[in-house]
Order: sequence, then C-alpha cells, then structure tokens
Amino acid sequence: MSKIRMAFIGVGDMGSHHCIGFDMLEECEVLYICDMNEANVARTMAELTNSKPTVCTDYRELLQKEDLDAVVISVPNYLHREVAVAFLEAGKHVFLEKPVAHTLEDCDAIIKAAEDNQRILQIGLVYRYSNVYRRMAKELEQGRLGDVKMMWCKEFRDPFPPADWFYDKSKSGGAIVEKDCHHFDIFNWMIKAKPVRVFASGGQHVMKLGQENRITNSYSHYPAKNISDPSIVDHAFITIDYDNGSKANLGLCMYLKPRNLMGDGLEIGLIGENGGQMVAKNDKTIDIVGGEDLTKDHLEIDVTSDSIMGGHTGGQTQRKAFIACLKEGKQPFATAQIGRDALLIALAAEKSIIEERYVYLEELMS
Repeated sequence: MSKIRMAFIGVGDMGSHHCIGFDMLEECEVLYICDMNEANVARTMAELTNSKPTVCTDYRELLQKEDLDAVVISVPNYLHREVAVAFLEAGKHVFLEKPVAHTLEDCDAIIKAAEDNQRILQIGLVYRYSNVYRRMAKELEQGRLGDVKMMWCKEFRDPFPPADWFYDKSKSGGAIVEKDCHHFDIFNWMIKAKPVRVFASGGQHVMKLGQENRITNSYSHYPAKNISDPSIVDHAFITIDYDNGSKANLGLCMYLKPRNLMGDGLEIGLIGENGGQMVAKNDKTIDIVGGEDLTKDHLEIDVTSDSIMGGHTGGQTQRKAFIACLKEGKQPFATAQIGRDALLIALAAEKSIIEERYVYLEELMS
C-alpha cells in the first residue's frame, strides 16, 4: 500500500498532537486540516515537517475526496456522531478521540456505521498503548498477583481547558464521561470481568453553577477564561462492582491550583488475590510489592518512545497501531466496543450522582 492519505478534523490540543504525530510517520501524508480556529491551524502547520496540507473550515468539503483514506476526528464530544458517521458512510477509516460519544445512543450509531461500512474505527483510549499500563498488564498476565480483586485511581488535577463545551454537560456528557473513560477502561482491562453496577457521589465544590468561575489550565494553549454556568461536577468518588466480586474506586478532583504538584501525580493501583500490590504513579513508574515474598520492585518505565513532544504516554504508539490496522486489515486494540464498555460506567456514574443510588449498567441498555 502507498502512503495513507489523512485528514484531521479539529486541531485543538489533541488534534494538533495527532496531526504532528502522524506527519512524523513515513507511511502517512497529511493532506487536509479542517478547523474553524485559525490560531489552532497556524500552530499545527508550523510543526509539520513532511506534509503541506490543504486547509478548510467545513468537514463536509472532505467527505467525497477520493484521495483520502482515513480521518482523525478530535472535535467536541457532542459532534462525534455527526462527523464520525458521515466519514464512515463515505467509506473512510476513522481514528476517533475518546469518549466514543457523550451518549450511548450516539455511541451505538457510530459503531453501527463502522460495521455497516466495514471500516476500521479506533478510539483514542491512549492508555491501551502506553508502555506503563502495558507493562502492568504484562505483570498480571504472568501471574504476579493472581486475579485482580481491588483497583483504585486518584485523578486529582486542575480543571479542563477553558473552552465552554467542556463545562456544558449536554455537550461533553459530564466531567466523568469526558475525563474518566480512560481510567474505567484500565479497570476493565486489568480486572477482566464485567462491570455490573456503579455508585457515585459528587457535585460542585469550587466551580459552581451561576457564579463566575475563572478557569485556568496548566497544559492547554487556551488563555484563562471566565465560565459562569458549569453544569458538570468538579469532584466525585465512584465505586464499580464487577460480576466476579472485584471492585474498583475512582476519586476525581478537578479544581487543583495551579495543577497537581504532588510528585506522585495520577495514581492507579491494584491488589491481587495473593495479597500483592501494584501501583503506577504519574504515568511513569510502577511499584510491585507483597504477595509471595517481601521483594519490592520499582520500575522506571520508558515513557519517551511511545509519545512525542512530551505528549500523552502511548500517544505515538496508538498512531502507529492505527496505521498498522489499516495496512493489515485488523481490528485495533482500542475498539469502539471497548470504548462503549468504559462509557457505560461513566454514564452510570453521572446518573448515580443525580439519582443518589446504585445504577445497574443493564438499566442503561434497556
């Protein structure tokens, strides 16, 4: 196969990194960039070294392009269905940023479009391609801790970038849908069981509906902005019960200033049936302790080869994997069904907070 000819729909934070990353791959050519934000386009174009793409502002201009093989879609969640279904029905392969969608209905429509048109659909669940979490999975596969019985995640961080749609639950699906589908997927991946029910407690501590909220973000290029009507939670604790008796818990805080300054950063840990523990910190290290003996292993994981420009761990590996799927006609490791499984937990958590009760996942599908 000759070079994969690609278009990029949305080049904000994630879309820009995708465009730059795919441009670095010899097998790819960036033919088109589509974004209404001229600053985003200019910032992305300045980083491209191998391609000279055509720029447009309406994705519909690209739907019938015969010189286009695949698209990378990094638009706000509420636009995922509209844009992804259009390209899948036009016969293009799709790399779609997470979550699959902000509602189950939209998610299922996207999956159906991929199946009906027999197109590759990969979801941007980047942790599935991270050296850190792949090593964690490898240790489990080798029986180091036996079956996973408990998991936790501490996602204590600064707010989303100051773009309005993040803070509008009707557009993002809510903070838990937008942010934590990553972590719920890691739970599902490591526990290897079916999630059954979710209980969550959350609300607004700092970023409150009806007041001016000055939003700053440590990793985005967007300037600080006042957002007055956030309809998302800024904190939560979420517990997930699995059908094998295993349990997972996620703690979310979205208002640290200026960001998480604790050296541990994001923490994802687990306890196995043999009493051993394994903990990943800051997307960089893994500690394995306990179990059959008193040995303590501290692993400093290579977090540069799977990413670019200091970007998200696994970021470049997922792009290489997408190209491999197109060339070999195989399904990705981060399928839309895997994305749907994580989305279900997130939607159940959002519902549990509102209704103050356990939410069974089967309720959402009835």
